[in-house]
Amino acid sequence: MLSWFAVCCSGLLHINAAYKGPRWQFYLFKPLTIAILIAIGLMGGQESSYTHWIVAGLAFSLVGDIFLMLPKDRFIPGLVSFLVAHILYSVAFWQQFDGPMVWWLPALLGAASVLIFLLLLPNLGALLIPVGLYIGVIAQMAWGAGEFWMAERTPMAAYAFGGALLFMLSDTVLAFDRFKGPFRTSVLLIMSSYFCAQGLITASVLFAQ
Repeated sequence: MLSWFAVCCSGLLHINAAYKGPRWQFYLFKPLTIAILIAIGLMGGQESSYTHWIVAGLAFSLVGDIFLMLPKDRFIPGLVSFLVAHILYSVAFWQQFDGPMVWWLPALLGAASVLIFLLLLPNLGALLIPVGLYIGVIAQMAWGAGEFWMAERTPMAAYAFGGALLFMLSDTVLAFDRFKGPFRTSVLLIMSSYFCAQGLITASVLFAQ
């Protein structure tokens, strides 16, 4: 319980520092939040392939966070790091799925992804292909988590699906903030949904068999 309290405090300190400073807290508490989640996954999760995939995804997320925080723009390395993280999460979710597919779910997620891509399209420029690929990968990650939840209806699957949906929300707001223009509440929306997403995905590990 104390470790989850530490996650909340670290995440809130990062968000507060993004608006009010000091800068050292901004740079410290974002990666620290994910590092604590990695420790929770390693110490609290069952020894299973699911745990290994999720912890690996968290590790690549940590690398992506560092790239995106650097004063000099490292958007592409950050994008690639999170792309790998989503692929690792996808492997974890799809490995748990065993049952008939719910085909309306990919249709819904696909339609939402296409709409987001079309809204961003005029502003993407040379990043059109990388961003399009990223949107496709995170959508199928959410699809895998959703199929897992609909087939199993377990707490593990519910945490995974909830985390995947929040990750889509966080990345969507991040994309609009970057390509359409920043707005004051963007950091709050992006980081609160991001930390909650990673927290829920990590919590799913605690129920892995």
